[in-house]
Amino acid sequence: MPVHIHEDYVAWLVERLQARQGTHVVTINAEMTMQARQNPALARVIQSAELVVPDGSGVVLYLRSRGEKIKRCPGIELSEQVVEQAVRNQWRIFLLGGAPTVVDQVVSIWQQRWQNVAIAGTHHGYFDAVSEAQVCEQLQAAQADLILVGLGVPRQELWIDQHRHLCPKAIWIGVGGSFDIWSGHKIRAPQWIGDNHLEWLYRLYQEPWRWKRMLSLPQFVWSVAKDSFK
Repeated sequence: MPVHIHEDYVAWLVERLQARQGTHVVTINAEMTMQARQNPALARVIQSAELVVPDGSGVVLYLRSRGEKIKRCPGIELSEQVVEQAVRNQWRIFLLGGAPTVVDQVVSIWQQRWQNVAIAGTHHGYFDAVSEAQVCEQLQAAQADLILVGLGVPRQELWIDQHRHLCPKAIWIGVGGSFDIWSGHKIRAPQWIGDNHLEWLYRLYQEPWRWKRMLSLPQFVWSVAKDSFK
């Protein structure tokens, strides 16, 4: 499992931004791990990403069982902290993904929170091949420093890998459904739930239609158990 362990992921990313070193950040969980076993393209992207952080509790517990001293790093928290650094340093941010108007609501909330936040551009995630070309033109023209992509797994990881050449010096982060939370459309699980590795259960409570996708969790546990006894 290609997780990179740093004492301070944010500080490492700030150094990369300052050095203008393009970086793809993948926040990995059990669901993505199981998808990668069935999707060679996704597995390749995860392997080639400059930073893979342990987002999911299952991944963290597995790595701890292997002797790694590691803490969970929720992708939404990492992204928020990098955004704060971007505001502090006047780095330009591009938001791509989510339903129409959602990213605009995120921008509005951020502008109220930080008057000097520099937004290089936005676009929702519902685009076809024709409008995708326009998105690419917009990205290339903007040359943002930080690009947050919320297209869901595995689409966002594959999309970043295919298009990061448009802004080769940027930090690209797949943020999943974070735009929905930042905009207020959804509520994140309370901290005590996350601390007890039960965030997946809270998400299932909010979105019961996800139950089939949640089957990846017991599959992950079974897969890890089999590997442990080989």
